[in-house]
Amino acid sequence: MNVEKPIALDSGKSGRDHSETTYLDALERQAEWLRRGAGQKADSVEQLLRRNRIKPESVLELGCGTGAVIGELQRRGLAQRYYGIDYSATAITYLKTAFPNIQCAVADVMETANAFDEDSFDVVICSHIIEHLEDPVLFLQAIGRQFQFDYLVAEVPLEDLFFGRVKALLNDRSKNPAGHVQFFTRRSFLALFTAIQSTIVDERVYAPSFGKETLQFAYGEKGLLRYLGKVLTEHYLPKHASRLWTRWYHAHYAVLCKKR
Repeated sequence: MNVEKPIALDSGKSGRDHSETTYLDALERQAEWLRRGAGQKADSVEQLLRRNRIKPESVLELGCGTGAVIGELQRRGLAQRYYGIDYSATAITYLKTAFPNIQCAVADVMETANAFDEDSFDVVICSHIIEHLEDPVLFLQAIGRQFQFDYLVAEVPLEDLFFGRVKALLNDRSKNPAGHVQFFTRRSFLALFTAIQSTIVDERVYAPSFGKETLQFAYGEKGLLRYLGKVLTEHYLPKHASRLWTRWYHAHYAVLCKKR
């Protein structure tokens, strides 16, 4: 399978090193931003598992960052045991303080085997990390080698839709502040799982929306026009035109899959 070539960030950093720099520069702010967006991502995990009558005892999140998503799942009582791995020592230090009952470790999933006493996990989660990786197929293959698990839930933003491509013509994607190096459509994301011989069990597509308070937190310092534009594109339109929005502009896409 031919995978889209990742873009090169204008900073010269890899996607994951961009994330580490963000933690080092503004840890508390980044942790708060991730916390504010965690609910919708946790909804994906919870809905996909519930619809398929999966009741996990153990959940592992790869690329867990400061623990926003795995912490929200713990708050909801999704499982009995919770684990998290991230490349960033800064993020894991924060997670240990914020969520002391979540077992976590600093590790490179591409190189390190299971760092926990748990031999296998019911569910592994990769929430909004694959778009930061230069070679997502190698990453997914490494997960299959390094961990024993029953199900994988993976979610990414769909940013290569029609208007996303138009935006890419007008704005240099290498300067995107999120540090994304992969830009997916539904089809290109599903192709990754075909490449690693995984079976898609279920999926969820949704238009992410944020409250005005969160948008003020994220964009208030960037000027009134920028803030008002974000209120339109990340609050009102996703809520009131979600079907058109997810088809033509922007969506989040989550899949539940298992090994064949």
